Amino acid sequence: MHDRHFQELSAGRGKRERTRSALLDAAVSVVAEKGMDGAKITDITTAAGMANGTFYNHFSDKDEILRTAAYGIAFEVSRQIDAEMEEIEDAAARVVTATSRFIAILAAAPDWAAVLLDGADHLPEIRKDLYKYLRGDIERGVAQGKFDVEVNTFLLDQVVALVAVAVRVRLRGKPDPSLTPQICESILRLLGMPPARARKACSHIASPH
Repeated sequence: MHDRHFQELSAGRGKRERTRSALLDAAVSVVAEKGMDGAKITDITTAAGMANGTFYNHFSDKDEILRTAAYGIAFEVSRQIDAEMEEIEDAAARVVTATSRFIAILAAAPDWAAVLLDGADHLPEIRKDLYKYLRGDIERGVAQGKFDVEVNTFLLDQVVALVAVAVRVRLRGKPDPSLTPQICESILRLLGMPPARARKACSHIASPH
């Protein structure tokens, strides 16, 4: 379950690790409710059913626990996406697969979405990691002749903004079967792919449940 992700990872380990994991899960739920700016250490310890002193046995401050939680979620999302992309060589297919899976995973886990989207805004290192993978696939596409674009931070900002919009729309209500294909097509066109090819590359995307 997403709301006990860190505790499930630490199952069977020592008490200290399990306590730390409970604090991380509590931090995720608090950020989902109040955002990173609004989250307080007392909110996290209250959600975890622990005293403030226990918090400082595991984390030095709020920034450390939020950074740790965001990295942990980003790692798990990346692990799931990487498993599906392992044998995909075509850059356009990689971008479409990564984008559609990222949207689907976060749409199914609103708390994770809140942490990652907020983390991308507040934690430069999270944004840097996201951009590293994205940049690699876009540069691969340029080398393959699939994309015709200059790879820079402004371009990466635009791609991530499109994905973030899709996640937020999915979280607001009933899934629109056309949303993810439209976002993927928009990204491919932004990367310089002709409209007809971009549309064809996204035609296989399954509708959300």
